[in-house]
Amino acid sequence: MKDGKLAYVCSPYAGDIEYNIRMTIEYCRYAAGCSVIPLAPHLLMPRFLCEANPQERELGIQMGLRFLAVCSELWVFGSRISEGMGREIAEAERMGIPIRHVDESDIIRGVKDMRKYGIWAKRSAASVCGAAEAWLKSDGRPLTFDSYEEAAAKAESLIKNIGTPNVSYYPKELSQDLGQGPDEGPASGMSMKL
Repeated sequence: MKDGKLAYVCSPYAGDIEYNIRMTIEYCRYAAGCSVIPLAPHLLMPRFLCEANPQERELGIQMGLRFLAVCSELWVFGSRISEGMGREIAEAERMGIPIRHVDESDIIRGVKDMRKYGIWAKRSAASVCGAAEAWLKSDGRPLTFDSYEEAAAKAESLIKNIGTPNVSYYPKELSQDLGQGPDEGPASGMSMKL
């Protein structure tokens, strides 16, 4: 880190919160890769303040604006400016803090590197087909999910609804090539029409 400059990360939180958090983490990675120290209060404040409570939300925004005062720049990410972001931008303008609008294409590499999850299927030796392990696939490609929780919910649903006694399903992070697990050889996986 050359100069240790603080950059305030201004991006959406409300709405699709899970997605917005993932993207804010990617924005912070991008900023860190640009040799600045990213500061994203909306990754911290919701840990102890309730977004749904108007007083606590306002308190979180006010705390964030205090953080903004010690930053060298405000970096605006995303194509949508939320109400909270608008307040951060207005405060940066009022304080004379430089504002940088970051083009989404500048961080596309980081977005492509986001973790993906799949469902690892294990067939026991008691099965008529014998023991096997592979990614659960549909149309020849592993089923993919953006979060562990989504993959876990789908695996649980498969166990409940399909009920094959000799097959178990587990959520698992996909490897970069989206087809080979650490224990999986060249097998094509367990296919399923979903």
